[in-house]
Amino acid sequence: MVRLAVAACAVGVLVAVGLGQLPPRAAWASGAAAATFVVLVLVHARVDRRRDRADAGARFHEHALRRLGDDVGAAEPGAARIEEPNVAKHPYCTDLDVLGAASLFAFAGFARTQRGVATLAGWLLSAHDPPPLAEIERRQGAARELSRHPEFARSLWVSSEPVHGGQGPAARTFEQWASSSAAPAVGAAAIALAWAMPVVNLAALVLGYAKGWPAFVTWGPYLASVAISFALRARLGPIGSAVVSRASSVDAYAEAFDVAVGARFEHPLLASLCAELEQGRNALRQLRVPVSGLEALQNEVFRLLIAPLLLAEVHAVAALERWRVRHGKSVRRWLEAYGELESLSSLGMMGFDFPGFAWPELSHEPVFEARALGHPLVPAERRVCNDVGPLGPGHALVVTGSNMSGKSTLLRSVGAAAVFALAGGPVCAERLVVGRVRLVTSMRVADSLTEGASRFYAELERLKLVCDMAQKGPGVLFLLDEILAGTNARERIIGARSAVKWLLEHGALGAVSTHDLGLAEIGDGPGAASVRNVHFEEQVAGEKMSFDYRLRDGVVKSSNALRLMRQLGLPVDAEPSGR
Repeated sequence: MVRLAVAACAVGVLVAVGLGQLPPRAAWASGAAAATFVVLVLVHARVDRRRDRADAGARFHEHALRRLGDDVGAAEPGAARIEEPNVAKHPYCTDLDVLGAASLFAFAGFARTQRGVATLAGWLLSAHDPPPLAEIERRQGAARELSRHPEFARSLWVSSEPVHGGQGPAARTFEQWASSSAAPAVGAAAIALAWAMPVVNLAALVLGYAKGWPAFVTWGPYLASVAISFALRARLGPIGSAVVSRASSVDAYAEAFDVAVGARFEHPLLASLCAELEQGRNALRQLRVPVSGLEALQNEVFRLLIAPLLLAEVHAVAALERWRVRHGKSVRRWLEAYGELESLSSLGMMGFDFPGFAWPELSHEPVFEARALGHPLVPAERRVCNDVGPLGPGHALVVTGSNMSGKSTLLRSVGAAAVFALAGGPVCAERLVVGRVRLVTSMRVADSLTEGASRFYAELERLKLVCDMAQKGPGVLFLLDEILAGTNARERIIGARSAVKWLLEHGALGAVSTHDLGLAEIGDGPGAASVRNVHFEEQVAGEKMSFDYRLRDGVVKSSNALRLMRQLGLPVDAEPSGR
C-alpha cells in the first residue's frame, strides 16, 4: 500500500508540474518519490522472501507431523512427479505400495527437487537388484549421521522451495543447454560488434547533437544496432529463455548448495557430496550477472530502447556461453549430488522421527531375520509387530490363517523392511539382520483386457519372473500371496508346492501365504527344503470375531469364510453333519 501511495505521489507531482500547477523545481519531489519507490520494492522483496521461507518451514513440519499421526503415508501436496513408465512390470513396486499417495516413498520422502525425488524413488525401487553391500553401508552411515541433524533437513527443504515449484520441462531445458557440446551461438564477429557498436552509438548521439549533424547520421548507428539485435534474436532468444525460465531456480540451487557447504559432516560420503556442491555453488553465482541482464530484456522499454543501444543480449548470451564451456558438463553432476544429499536426508529424518526404528545389520550372506517387525504405514497405536525368521537360502515361511488375520500385511512388512534396508535407511523393527537379497513379489495380480491375459495367466507370468530371478543365482527373497489362486484347488496345491520347492532348491528364501493347508506339507519327506509353518488366527465370542495379529507356530486350525458371509447377511447353506 505504501508503494502504491508513493507511486501515485510521483505521478501526481509530474502531472501537476506539466499542467503548471507546481513550479518546475517540484519535479525533484517526483524523483525523490521514485527513489523511495525503488527502496520500498527492495524492502518488500526481502519481506516476501522471509514470508516464503517461513511458509516453507511450516510445510516441512506439517509434513513431518502428518506421518507421525494417522496419515502416515500422506504425500506432500504438489510433490515432484516420479517418472516410472514400467511400474506395472516392476518386481515389487505395486505389491508393496512403493509409489503413490499412501506409499513407502511418501512416508520417507522429504526431497523437493526432481533429482532428489528421482534418486530416492530409484533407491526404493532397486531392491530387486541392490547396489553392492559397501554402497548400502555408505548410505546407511551417512543417513545415520543426518538423523542427528534434523535442522539440516529443514534447511534443505526451505532452500529448495523455489526449485520445487519450477520443475519439469524448463529444468530439463536448462540442463540440456548446460551439458550441450554444441558450438557457441555467439561468434567472434558478433562479440566484436557487441563491443564496437555501443561506442559508435554513444559517440554518434553525443557528437550528433553537439555538432548539429543530420538525424540519419546521429541515429543511423543506433538503427543499425536495432537491426543487428533483431537479426540475432532467433539464434539468441532460445538460449536466453532456457536460462531466464530457470533464473529463480538457479539462485535457489545456489542457496541450497550454500546450506550444504555450510554444514560440517564427518562421514566421507557427506563430505564428498558437500565438496561437490561447493564447486556448484561458486559456479552458479557467476550466472547472476548475465541472467540479470537477460531478465531485464523482459521489460519492453529496456528491450526496445536500451538493449539495442548496448547490444545487451549479445553480451549476456556470450557470457552464458563462456560459462557453459567452463562449467556446463558439471551441472548434471551437481544436481545428482544434491539429489543424493536430499535422499540421504530423507532417510535420516526417518531415523530422527522414529527413534524406535532399527538400523539394519548388514550381512554378506543372503539372510533375513527380524525381531518385532511391523509395517511403517500402519500407525504406531494400531501396529502389531512379530518376529520373522531367521530365513536363509532354501528356507521359507508358509503362512496360513483366516481372512483378514494379517497374512498379507506380514508379507508386506517383510518387503517394506527389505526395501528400506537395501536403500540404506532404518526399518520398522527392533532389530533386523539382512543380506544383499534380491526382492521379488507376487501379491496383487490382475487380469489385463488390453493384453488379453486372464488372471491365472498373469499369475503364471509373475511366477515365471520370480523363477527367472532365482535361476540367476541364490539370494532371491520372494513373497507370494495366495499363489495360483486362479485355478482349482487340486492343481493349485500341486503347482504351488512344485514352484516353492524349486525356488528353495535354487537358494531362494521367502514367505508364502495361503488358505490351502495342503501347501503346508511342502516340507514333508526326506531331503525336503527347510520350511516353517506359521499362522494367524481369529478369536470368536459368539458371532463376533476379532484378531490379535500375532504370529504363531504351526498350521491354522480354523477358517472364517462362512462366518464372514453370515455376518454380511449372505445366504449360506448349513454345513453337513459331522463337519
